[in-house]
Amino acid sequence: MSRSSEPLDAGEAFIGVDVGGTHTDVHVVMGEREARGKAFTTYDDFSRGVLEAVSVAAANLDLTLETLLTRTRFFVNATTVVTNAITQLKGADIGVLVTAGFRDEFRFAGGPRLRVVDDHLQTNVPDLFDRRNAVEISERIDRSGSVLVPLDDAEVIEAARRLVDERGVSAIAVCFLSSYADSVHEDRAAELISARHPQVFVTTSSKVSSVLGEYPRWITAVLNAFVHQNAETFLDTLSTKLHSAGLAGSVAFYQGLGGGITGRRAKQFPLALLGAGPAAGAAGANDLAARMGHKRVLLGDMGGTSFDTGIVHDNEVQVDNAVQVGRFRTLLPLVDVVSVGAGGGSIAWISERGVPQVGPQSAGSTPGPVAYGTGGTEPTVTDALISMGILDTDNYLGGRISLHPDAARSALVKRFGEPLGYDIDQASGAVHNLVVTNMANAVREVSVNKGYDPRDFVFLAYGGTLPAFAVEIARALGISTVVVPANSAVFCARGLLVSDFLLRQDQSVQSTLDSDEEIERVNRQAQQIIDAAVEDLRAEGFDPAQITVTRKADFQYLGQVHALSIPLPDRDITAADVPELKNTFTAVYERTYGVGTAWPGAPQQMLNYTVTVSAPQPHPPAVPHPANPTPEYEMRRGEREVYLPSEQSRQVIPAYDEARFTSGSRLVGPAIIDAVDTTIYVPPAVVAERDEHMNIVLTISEV
Repeated sequence: MSRSSEPLDAGEAFIGVDVGGTHTDVHVVMGEREARGKAFTTYDDFSRGVLEAVSVAAANLDLTLETLLTRTRFFVNATTVVTNAITQLKGADIGVLVTAGFRDEFRFAGGPRLRVVDDHLQTNVPDLFDRRNAVEISERIDRSGSVLVPLDDAEVIEAARRLVDERGVSAIAVCFLSSYADSVHEDRAAELISARHPQVFVTTSSKVSSVLGEYPRWITAVLNAFVHQNAETFLDTLSTKLHSAGLAGSVAFYQGLGGGITGRRAKQFPLALLGAGPAAGAAGANDLAARMGHKRVLLGDMGGTSFDTGIVHDNEVQVDNAVQVGRFRTLLPLVDVVSVGAGGGSIAWISERGVPQVGPQSAGSTPGPVAYGTGGTEPTVTDALISMGILDTDNYLGGRISLHPDAARSALVKRFGEPLGYDIDQASGAVHNLVVTNMANAVREVSVNKGYDPRDFVFLAYGGTLPAFAVEIARALGISTVVVPANSAVFCARGLLVSDFLLRQDQSVQSTLDSDEEIERVNRQAQQIIDAAVEDLRAEGFDPAQITVTRKADFQYLGQVHALSIPLPDRDITAADVPELKNTFTAVYERTYGVGTAWPGAPQQMLNYTVTVSAPQPHPPAVPHPANPTPEYEMRRGEREVYLPSEQSRQVIPAYDEARFTSGSRLVGPAIIDAVDTTIYVPPAVVAERDEHMNIVLTISEV
């Protein structure tokens, strides 16, 4: 069956589900109708929280869960199951086949020669497998791809037998030296293992990344094997429960690189699911920025557990080609996102030295903030917002949760305020200011540290908690415009619905492009990975005629360790292209590291060639809303006494109903805008206006 785009049916539903650390968020689009749902993430069975959140969204559309699912054309999920497995180091029992003489490379972790490997003297990279499960294989391929020591099939067969039958592993990672140059030995070993042990998950380092760098390539494969069991259990359970509840179509899953993949592909490369939620938010931000006419956007997502921030530059989401996963240096490409422990559930505490801190520890959904009354005893950011008066304690999450504000204030003063000599306002204000500082520093990391000036950007603020802090963060960065998107509390789930299916292939080429023969070699290698990537999508049922190919390359000065990515023409490279490519690299280098840092006349080399292939999926329509402003008095729902951190005083300020804040409506702060699942704080003199996309645009006159 072809997965090509077909005309949209107004009665068809599109469902995006983002499983976060605290909440599971759902966004549904059905014709011109939209609905959102939110439920607590259920760690014992993630699929239960998914179904609960989808049921809430269905009820908001006056539909049953079964009716909604039977009408669903496209269902896509972003999950934290892989993130949790790595964070908690709870994965499968795995084995590793490694080139003879290199078993301890996983312990050295690519570190310097003098690195201490005694855990009593230094905290080393954690072990993902028992050292006895790493079996050395006598084989060798050199950096040019020539076979120096042939692979012995019998040795591989016996090693796999011992790992499976005696050691009880459920997955094997095959990690051979220089497999990026020729994967023939890894491919043969995987074939031998799968033929004799079909129940065992097998992954090879050359399949997860065909790029130079032995340890990072190998550990990427090991992580892929480590998380496979957790991911497969979730993928199968969710698909089974959704189909039992009425879903007729298949379930797609989102990647941390951006873009969807099928369930089959997700089982082959479960590590690709890492960081899917933040990547979906970045995709949604890029889509919205393009519709609004913004080319430069800093994005922020603050939910219950963390604050995630990234950057869109020239309508392109920025990608990190070699992500640090925990303490593991990998070759996994992910959307470039910086995360800090600053969410609604982040705990406010005092260090042993008497220094006030917020996060990274989080109360999560269990036990939750003190105000939830569900067993939490440590004051959180949510408790501080309640104490300040910013949150509506009478209608929190649409009245689905009864809050206990007195308990929140008591815990905040006793555990955080009293050690500092602070009253309730000073304590809650301190928590607010600490959170703003932590988040502003994270934004600087993805902008200033990468050569971008935040003042040239718009700040797109989403997530259930961030709109309460967004303007103060923008002020700290010198940003004059903040955009709070419609449905901001489930914006990442919305981002899932505006993305296509996507696959990426990388290949080390290591060429200075200084001869026709070298250019021809690079083009030949590029065509090989293009053909392989297109074939992978075709095998998933996509129409080859609708597949789009994008090319990039990593360039570096010869002899340097790190490289920078630049775009390539949508065709083979010619000798005439080389000067322009090198000029582009020089410009990117100086933008990243500063004017004058480039090395004029120094030889450059193309290190890696990258191909991204995408297949279109039907996107829900973006329906504009003509201006129809509501008078200020009709939007007002009451007043609240709020501690204003910028004024360091309490004031009675108006509270407005977000549902009545129609396109073209406008107000001037100080004010609170209450939505069912988020709260927007508008500081004094800040103008809030709703645009045709139903975003609330906050304009700061003094930054």
